[in-house]
Amino acid sequence: MDDHYDVLVVGTGLTEAVLSAALSRAGKRVLHVDPHAYYGAQWASLTLSELGDWAREAHADLRFPRGPLCDEQRALDRHYSLALRPAILPAYGPMMEALVRSNVASYATFRLLGRVGVVTQGQLARVPSSKSDIFRDARISLADKRRLMRFLQAATSPGAYHGVAAPMPAVLRDELQLDEQLMPSIVHGVSLCWDDHEPAATAMERTRRTLRGYGRYGPSPFLVGQYGGAGELAQGFCRASAVHGGVFILGHAVTALRRDGSAWSVRLDGIDVPFTAAQVAAPRTLVPSLVPADTPPAPGYEHMALLITDAPIDWATHMPLDEGELPPETALLVVPPQGPSQPHAAMILAQGEGTFACPKGQYVYYVMSHTGAGIGARFCLEGAVAHLHSLLASADPWLVEMYASHARPAQYDASSEAYIDTLAPLPATDGPRTSLCMDEEPVHTQAVPNLSETLDQGVAAAEHAFWRLVGPELRDAAQAAAMARAQEHDPAEYHGRGGAEPALRAPIQAPIEFLPRQTSDYA
Repeated sequence: MDDHYDVLVVGTGLTEAVLSAALSRAGKRVLHVDPHAYYGAQWASLTLSELGDWAREAHADLRFPRGPLCDEQRALDRHYSLALRPAILPAYGPMMEALVRSNVASYATFRLLGRVGVVTQGQLARVPSSKSDIFRDARISLADKRRLMRFLQAATSPGAYHGVAAPMPAVLRDELQLDEQLMPSIVHGVSLCWDDHEPAATAMERTRRTLRGYGRYGPSPFLVGQYGGAGELAQGFCRASAVHGGVFILGHAVTALRRDGSAWSVRLDGIDVPFTAAQVAAPRTLVPSLVPADTPPAPGYEHMALLITDAPIDWATHMPLDEGELPPETALLVVPPQGPSQPHAAMILAQGEGTFACPKGQYVYYVMSHTGAGIGARFCLEGAVAHLHSLLASADPWLVEMYASHARPAQYDASSEAYIDTLAPLPATDGPRTSLCMDEEPVHTQAVPNLSETLDQGVAAAEHAFWRLVGPELRDAAQAAAMARAQEHDPAEYHGRGGAEPALRAPIQAPIEFLPRQTSDYA
């Protein structure tokens, strides 16, 4: 093992994993360390026993309402892949492109997201998000069906509602004359807004990105990662880094990190040999010695309830299945804001045994929302959890329930000479988020990304850190090459048409790129 590296990456969270893969592919010698014995850090996918260890360390509220697990249940420990940070993958966006370019997609597995519903007035309403959904829904009047079609048409028009500061519900009500009863399904089910105050401009941007994903891999714009989701993806990107020479050391915390001249001197717990690195990339939470003492407090908290039971959602009662349709293995349910205790929507991700998140005959439900300081996870989420419990086929208590809170990172940059803080806020831009999707419209993510935005934002943060490490002056050439490729036409489009077909050209490439396509991708 070498003792000097170009970049030391600390933590195997999603952003750091993508960054590690990109740096290794760019020819950098990467040493990647993590104090935990598993990949993923705060994105990890854990067994039930590992979740218990994590809960004690993180001071999470883990309980077993039906009593302690028996020997038979403990024997199923390895059949659980429980996500610390659940997420759904947009069919189109930076993460999907990163998965393809890095080849991580070849050994990651996914399922299409099944149903989407919104809990309103104690009832579960199916979210209409396509033309066929709208016209077969008997609950919607003919006039409202026409209005919903106008909404979908507006949502797919580039630049529609750009700069409109009015809240999304006001635009739907005043301009599209949508029925008030349909508002929650559109605002929280289609646009996935946290609350009723989000400007129409950003809500419509997100809606447009969502609708763009329909049909790419099937009748849903989202996919759900199997075996725990985001943790499995983080591990996949770490594997991609290792394929290109990245060196990984897990289970050893950084005990000393000191700048000596032009290099960092690094010592790891339990390893006598020191290492050196020219640069360091890490979330400031894992390298506290590099962070100033007078840092801003956390602006709020993201809350999650993780619930395991042997009862599925009673679809026949609450959202009847179509003829021949099997009960979905995955579903996204949204509970709109419920007052001071839950000021923002709660998003529920349901996963069955087919996602390999739990043993046969069990189901995992993740309930997520966020608040400012002073409100705990259980107080925030108990109303949404009660709604979820009322939808199940059994009233039995949960097998496992855990409530946890994660402090949202304060919006500041702790980077210093040759150190890049991977939690630094992304710069404001009126262009694409990353060079991976140059044909994407400008993106303005919510202050707290929802579970459909976190994966793409992780890739954007990784690329931001990548260019700060390799040299911002190289970024313009890479983006120009990416834009030129995005504007090229595939010669296959001309096959069989009259006239001359365009001559094949060498691939357009820059000296260094963030996760460039493989040469074979251009053929």
